[in-house]
Amino acid sequence: EEYIVEAFLENVDKLEALVKTLLALEFWRENVLFFNNGCRNKNENGVDSTVEEEEAEEVEFEIEGGKRDGNEYDEYNNLNEVDGGEEDDDVVAGTKNDIETKCLAHHIAANGNALRTAFILHAETTIVSLLSLIFYKGIPAGLLDNGSSTSGDEVLLSLVDYCARQLIFLGTPDESNPALSRQKHPLPTSQLSTYLQRRSRMDEIRDSMYDATFQTAITSVTLSRYLCENLDELGPSLLSRVMEVHDFPLLMVPLVEEPPWTRRRSIEMRDRRNNTTNSNSNNDVSTKMIWEKLNDHNEWKEVPPADLLLLTKLEGQPWLALFHLTISRICRESYGLDEYRKSQLMRLRKYIHKSLVDQLPVLEELARYLDELSILGVPPSGQGVHRPSSSASSSGLLLTRVDSLREGIVGKKERSMVRGDGAYWERVVRTQWEEIFSHVTDSTDVELRRIASEVYGGGMDDVMDGTSSSAGIQSDLKKEGPQSTGDDWRVALSKPIQKIMLHMEDGSDNILEAFDLFPVQHGRA
Repeated sequence: EEYIVEAFLENVDKLEALVKTLLALEFWRENVLFFNNGCRNKNENGVDSTVEEEEAEEVEFEIEGGKRDGNEYDEYNNLNEVDGGEEDDDVVAGTKNDIETKCLAHHIAANGNALRTAFILHAETTIVSLLSLIFYKGIPAGLLDNGSSTSGDEVLLSLVDYCARQLIFLGTPDESNPALSRQKHPLPTSQLSTYLQRRSRMDEIRDSMYDATFQTAITSVTLSRYLCENLDELGPSLLSRVMEVHDFPLLMVPLVEEPPWTRRRSIEMRDRRNNTTNSNSNNDVSTKMIWEKLNDHNEWKEVPPADLLLLTKLEGQPWLALFHLTISRICRESYGLDEYRKSQLMRLRKYIHKSLVDQLPVLEELARYLDELSILGVPPSGQGVHRPSSSASSSGLLLTRVDSLREGIVGKKERSMVRGDGAYWERVVRTQWEEIFSHVTDSTDVELRRIASEVYGGGMDDVMDGTSSSAGIQSDLKKEGPQSTGDDWRVALSKPIQKIMLHMEDGSDNILEAFDLFPVQHGRA
């Protein structure tokens, strides 16, 4: 890791290329893989809520006495004459699913490139993690504005805007955030196995996108904290971007009140003694409420109630960011307080208790600042919000900087999407499908095998090709023969295997789920 970080610190162009790749992956995930980010929520009955809303709007239009255009009625009558006077189910389904039919995920699911898509989505998380390692030592000197070049300043502006978008995503309530809701309210074990068996490839790609989006946003919190820690080195325009345009102090408040890295859910438990006699019985199933937190590897881990107040690394990131945003003199001078901002910041005071201060002693200064803020008179909401961070803005003329890196990648393309120009996006999907995804599948992708072997080791080949595992083991057994030693894990069996029992445990003596595996011969168990 040290060699990689040093390589990027020595060359600003490499950092700029890395940030451009990050922005391109974000835009690809949100607008190419799934049009409109693929966030089409489903209700309890599994029906697309977007379709229901469109149908409700149409019914409301007709109730209010609205009239359809005559051309629409002509097209409808012509369609009835062609198909015998009945609705064409294919046409209706194509109209409702028009967005998903044109998006890239539809072609990828049909061709079987779900694993390759998951690796592409994971690349965004990897880049954010690498940027966090780079900024751990401070803002690279080549990115600081020294008056000779503006490329470094543009890179920092893009990172500030990117982190702001990720913080807004984490602060969005899970009711309207499918990716966050998937993490906060996972399926029970009994339903999860059924869902994994029945889900389509399109659902698999969508689940991969939701998981990658959540992991990327969680990793971006650390990068945001490093940017807040070094705000005194940034120029006035970037400081105003952080404090006034995006309002980073208020973006951190939801992360403290509703932390996305903590969840409470119920788990199913089975009695071990009853399962040994009858593994298919459901009478011995009980539920238990547990608390879970994301550990250092961004994996959910159960936390005993006695350890809930112990601070994890992720929980400490927003507190450290708030410390630098409120205690720094330059941040206070550029942040215009009003009644609304004061009321939002004061919501943090009740969370600063003795146990938290013992683990992060710097928060004692933040608590003192909030106590002083509680008795401080501030202007009403909407007045005195902006404090000029430089004398250049004293004339009253305010100019907003444009993210030139992102604009250069997606500027014109994003405007065409707003205008409803679907022809451009159809060409993008067609090009990526024909040049990248259509030639290979996950099972025949040599490049994907190489990447998987580097990340997961050689065992990934057995997952991508189910036939290689059993054939390899049988050949090894034949080679060993009677020369096998006791150290070898392969042990000769006295008779054929009749049944294998698998038990899923939660780290204690409780069994979450039990499965029975039977050998299949000629289609019969």
